[in-house]
Amino acid sequence: METELLTTFMSLLGIREKLETRPHLYSDELSFLSFAAKHAAYSNSQVLQDLWVLYETGEKREGYFVEFGICDGRTLSNTLLLEKMFGWQGAVAEPGRIWHKKLYANRSCYISNKCIYKEGGLSLSFHETDVTELSTLDSFTDVDFQSSHRTGGARYDVETISLSDFLAAAKAPRNIDYMSVDIEGGEFDVLNSFDFSEYNIKLLSIEHNYSDKRQDIYDALSRWGYRRKFTNFSMFDDWYVKYGDAA
Repeated sequence: METELLTTFMSLLGIREKLETRPHLYSDELSFLSFAAKHAAYSNSQVLQDLWVLYETGEKREGYFVEFGICDGRTLSNTLLLEKMFGWQGAVAEPGRIWHKKLYANRSCYISNKCIYKEGGLSLSFHETDVTELSTLDSFTDVDFQSSHRTGGARYDVETISLSDFLAAAKAPRNIDYMSVDIEGGEFDVLNSFDFSEYNIKLLSIEHNYSDKRQDIYDALSRWGYRRKFTNFSMFDDWYVKYGDAA
């Protein structure tokens, strides 16, 4: 809980000067901070992504989520709270073998051991690093500021699956309330190869880790009617809300 409170406090400091001159422009930010402070103890996410989802959906019950790069399904999960306390259904994917036993024990939603990638049916080398939550495909080991921490561990081949095929296998509904994308470097490739007209995804949180692909992700999602929100709070993530259809 200490981490969540610190995140909220630092976020408030970050917009303090703007509030002095243009408070009317930041009413949404203040509302979210108030909501996050009230519910911080319930969050499992690293930077309160689960609370952001509940804020945007009006604490919706029985929604539908998708999360890939989910580790053990509990530690730093953006969807555990949604599933366990708000009755959401969903689909998750995690190729890292070290997580599978706990993942199946922790979650009751649809689970895939395949690696979400821009193309399915491939066998690619996966680097399960000493800092296991930073594990990724070998080809993405050096793409962001976490590269120096991706050392040691083990390497093995994993089977890939496209996002479209993953959602089809999970029998996901066309209307998806929230999708969490955290695959340590492969986010843009997956999103850029996905046809967003197939599904109506309301909310997206995407880890960018300040990589060169952050702007590419922004440009691609903007074309599909998404707007980025709360960049003062989301840190190494970007949070997107769908406001319209593709132009």
